Amino acid sequence: MPGSKSPTVTAALPRRRTSLPLLALGVTAADLLLVYGFLGQRFYPLNPVWVYLMLYAIAFGVYVYAAGRVVPALRKGNARAALPLILGGAALYRLAVVFAPPHLSTDIFLYIWDGRLINHGINPYHWAPNATPLRYLRDGVWNEAEYKSYQSIYMPVSQMVFALANALFGTNSVGYKFLYMLFDFGVIGLLLVVLKRLNRPLTQVIWYAWCPLPVTEVSLAGHQDIVGVFFLLAAFALAMRPKEQGQGKEQGQGKEQNRGWKYGGGVALLLAASVLTKGFALLLLPLFTRVHGRAFAVWAACGLLYLGMPLWVYLPQFLHGMHQYLENVHVNSGLFGWVNLGLSYITRHWHYVITENLSDAALLGVTYWSVRRPVADYADLLRRAFVVLAVTLLVIPTLFPWYLLWTIVFVPLLGRKPLYSFVLLSGLSALLYVYYYSMQAYWWVSAAEYGPFYALLAWEFWRARHARDDVQHSGRAGDGRAALGGAYL
Repeated sequence: MPGSKSPTVTAALPRRRTSLPLLALGVTAADLLLVYGFLGQRFYPLNPVWVYLMLYAIAFGVYVYAAGRVVPALRKGNARAALPLILGGAALYRLAVVFAPPHLSTDIFLYIWDGRLINHGINPYHWAPNATPLRYLRDGVWNEAEYKSYQSIYMPVSQMVFALANALFGTNSVGYKFLYMLFDFGVIGLLLVVLKRLNRPLTQVIWYAWCPLPVTEVSLAGHQDIVGVFFLLAAFALAMRPKEQGQGKEQGQGKEQNRGWKYGGGVALLLAASVLTKGFALLLLPLFTRVHGRAFAVWAACGLLYLGMPLWVYLPQFLHGMHQYLENVHVNSGLFGWVNLGLSYITRHWHYVITENLSDAALLGVTYWSVRRPVADYADLLRRAFVVLAVTLLVIPTLFPWYLLWTIVFVPLLGRKPLYSFVLLSGLSALLYVYYYSMQAYWWVSAAEYGPFYALLAWEFWRARHARDDVQHSGRAGDGRAALGGAYL
């Protein structure tokens, strides 16, 4: 009949509609590749700084649209096809910038310096880069490095990686970045393992894999925090390894369930390696001990003692360098800076000491909170670890963008939907580079970075608390996101 559609055309319309999200994902993947390809061609990405911030903002916007709108619209069949696209895009974005000069930050030159000292048989904790006995080693790497008067603050596992990279690549900074990029690939692989064991969609890995933060701070700038993040996530993956058939099914909650947790020795060694890369994971040791028991504590102590031997032997020198750094480097502090500024109007001389004590109290408080009740399941373990790390980063006096790698890696794991506040912070943290380029702190940078973050965090907390109350009143079991807002923050 005129105007009627044939059965073939009618049947094809829904199929075409279901393929649209997959097509949109391909388009966003291509857009991101163009952005990173252009960024990888810039010799000085921060000159001018507004160009870098514009490129980062474009990449962040496309990433949020792809992860927050396109991927949830995928049907089950398309989701399987989308995973290779997500992983392939993640690899191409990193490769697009890894060969660029590491002029986003100068930290990598300190890595190269320390690695070369170790391979020359020189203790990097004993001599600062500007020490007279090391004058014969000064070269272009030394000229590029900052903090030349500070003894090394990098921990033993980091130093091992520096020495390995120096043995493989010499002073070639691209080689160092390539090695860290491999660790980043390892993090993505471990995220897939953990997502599978949580029975979550594997496509949620996009919240980390396409995030501009690891692309720019690891593959472009070459920051070594990714090594500690890799070992931390490996500890979670091993802790979540399936038990033998039937084991633990009849176990109840609390202590009885915790006896069924396995692989405590391996988990302890991996967590010790993460701690000895960067100390953020140190506050997670009580939480894992709560889960695995005293045997875990023994294994962790042995791991810290053995892997940290260079640190314990030269502890006074390390502490001297750390004291120099902590006393002089206060950048992008956010909450710490606001509290310190407010107290400065009350007390002229003691405001910073009081703020430090409040920060320490917050760290002790969140550590106690994480262990005061038995851990219910693996999702609970992940949520508590995330809260401990998030509070740590938010109350310390310095928060560089690459520190947020320790929290953004949890974003795909906390629930069916991420905490958008921390996704937002990973985007707004790029504003720090306004300071790096001009070497001047602007008041509006802190307000623009942390104001929207805390506002969104408060809204998410309020919304999750109300969702949790509604679930309790209706008598149904709540999901992980409601629990995160209600009981875990």
